Amino acid sequence: MNKTSFLVLLFISILPAHLFSQQNKLIGKTAFNSQYPQFFHFRGEMKRDVHTDYDTWEKKYVASSGLLRKYICEELKIDTILYSWLNRFAETYPEKLLLLHFNGEARQVNDYPEINKKYFPGHWVYETGSLLSEDCTSSQTHIQVKAIDYFREKAYVYRNTSPRRWIPHYVLLVELDEQGNKLWYNSEIAHIKSIDSSTSTLILKRGKTNTQSRSFKAGKTYVAPIAGGIWGNDVMFYYNLSSACPKDKNGRTAANVLLNEIHHWFNPDNGILKKLDGIAFDVNYFDVSKHESWDTNNDGQADGGWINGQNIWQAGDLQFLKNLRKRMGQNFIITCDGQHPINQQAVGVLNGIESEGLVQHNDGWRGFSRTVNTHLYWDKFNPLSPQFRYVVLKLMDGNDQHHAERLRRFGVATASCLGAYTTVPDSYSFLPSWIQPCSFGRIQGELIRYAKSSPNLLSGTPAELLHKGILKGENCCMSIQGNSIIIKPATQSSTLSIKNVELPTGDITIFIEAETITPPDANSDLVPRFIYASLSNLPDYEPEKKTKEFFTDLYGLVGHEKNENSFYFRRPKVSAGKQTLTITIKGTEQLQIHSIKIYNRPDIIIRQFENAVVCVNPSLEEQEIHLSDFITEYSEKLKIAPIDAVFIPKSKNK
Repeated sequence: MNKTSFLVLLFISILPAHLFSQQNKLIGKTAFNSQYPQFFHFRGEMKRDVHTDYDTWEKKYVASSGLLRKYICEELKIDTILYSWLNRFAETYPEKLLLLHFNGEARQVNDYPEINKKYFPGHWVYETGSLLSEDCTSSQTHIQVKAIDYFREKAYVYRNTSPRRWIPHYVLLVELDEQGNKLWYNSEIAHIKSIDSSTSTLILKRGKTNTQSRSFKAGKTYVAPIAGGIWGNDVMFYYNLSSACPKDKNGRTAANVLLNEIHHWFNPDNGILKKLDGIAFDVNYFDVSKHESWDTNNDGQADGGWINGQNIWQAGDLQFLKNLRKRMGQNFIITCDGQHPINQQAVGVLNGIESEGLVQHNDGWRGFSRTVNTHLYWDKFNPLSPQFRYVVLKLMDGNDQHHAERLRRFGVATASCLGAYTTVPDSYSFLPSWIQPCSFGRIQGELIRYAKSSPNLLSGTPAELLHKGILKGENCCMSIQGNSIIIKPATQSSTLSIKNVELPTGDITIFIEAETITPPDANSDLVPRFIYASLSNLPDYEPEKKTKEFFTDLYGLVGHEKNENSFYFRRPKVSAGKQTLTITIKGTEQLQIHSIKIYNRPDIIIRQFENAVVCVNPSLEEQEIHLSDFITEYSEKLKIAPIDAVFIPKSKNK
């Protein structure tokens, strides 16, 4: 026996029994046999037609590789009968991957008094508030504050109603000590009925959210709006997951309490979710700066999770995820939304990400490069095994829904080429009959980038471009190292520009290879930074501003090893001429750019599998390619319709 084998056996022998059983359990999962495509059932709590009895429920889900859905009442009221159904299903089909889908940012509290016992008032996020300006009794409904503008009658919105329905702020009234510290246990939650701005008066419903009405003193009481949102027809309060979250009398932060809850649910002996394989966080943000009114360190000033230039929200949340990984072990699956820069980027802690929509909720195809870059980064740099990344085939844009079959085919093909799985399409009818789950087989060979088969339009290395004065920078210093350039950002956002780039008509794909060279921060580990690219003189793609921006809001991920990102711009009817390429770099770490290349072709991706070749065309126009240029055994010309994909069985070409 060699030394390595001995150490492996020694490690296995000292594993806790429940982790060893988890490891064996994951090995047999269909999800980890590396065959594509794979389809997972996503959610389904509201589909009451399948909740009539266990047999009906089982029939709905048995054809897929696994199930990701809600089992905890965090934003929806879940029928507890599902626990027994879930355990029965897991025992009957041990090859299925079963994950809890869980809101990782907020919690319903009003109908759940037990939540008040677990989390104390300091565990929620508050917006900037105001001091009470007059004493109030426990029965008083009209209270005066010094600054009324922080409070809103339209605070939380029901997003799925038309017209939209709003409800006012919930507020916390909390006593202050002589030093101005919040006495969290001497507090009350109230709900605003209306606001009289002329007299700085809040008209309240007192003693709400399972709290008792109290009397409060003017100048010694802080009144703060509670940060929240509406899911499942009620307001949810945000956990304060920042590193500045207050601790309760037992010394626990909100993250500590949430960690204990999750561990309890998955306890292998008596946990209600003991048969599950892990957790898929619905949302769990790394950056909350879009919430400009949030006061995450409770000093009375809005900070959006950033204090003195430091992202204290990311620091606290990353530590929570690290602690969760440590508590649950390496053989517990943890994923989270990763389709936005503000979403999870905890590479090396999570097993992977969820893309809710191929690109994002309302975008099933437009910002194609974002999905390609994000999934390729996780595939290349995430050291955890097994990896589990998946795409929810969600099409929330009304126009996209009219092309659902084609766009879901496009989504299945893209995900498979990127080594990710998808959720179950509405039906398999849009797929050729021979394509069944896992029918492509395993991936063979690297991802083929069709655009690179054309000439590079940008003459010169980054060093040459800088030396000639063609490449310029803002909010940064640049220097030459070999053929590369070193960028030292002076602010959180620095910009490079290359002007007068002569481009022909037609689509453009840009490839940028870069890496971060500053030693990683102790808290960052493998967390990447973001790099954006844009071109001047792009067309107006769609009349709606939001969907128009989907085409151009393209970014890539850069870490502490070389990585290449692509930026694909569709340019229908754009004339040939001189354009400007703009590159925006986020973060203050030094960055090394090794190459910048521009090609006059769409970013078609091609991948070989054991049983098929899959080709994805993200262009707005039909594309004809010669497969023989990339794969010798294929001689025919291949035509791919716009925003579509083709699956070619290898058996037909033997």
